[in-house]
Amino acid sequence: MHLLKSAIEDGTVAGQGLSAIQTVITFIAIPVAMFAVIALLSWVGSAPRKVRKQSSITSID
Repeated sequence: MHLLKSAIEDGTVAGQGLSAIQTVITFIAIPVAMFAVIALLSWVGSAPRKVRKQSSITSID
C-alpha cells in the first residue's frame, strides 16, 4: 500500500490520456501552424515594396 501511496504523494492525480490524433495535433500541428502564421506575418511586414514611377505631380524634374 505504501508503494501506491508514494506514486501520488505530491497531490497530482493522472487524468484521461490523449489519443494519438490529439497528441499529434497538440504537439505537432498547432506549433507548425503557429510558426507558419508568424513567418507569414514577418514576411508580409518585411516584403520589398514595389518601385513606383515618379509622377510629375509628386516630383519636380
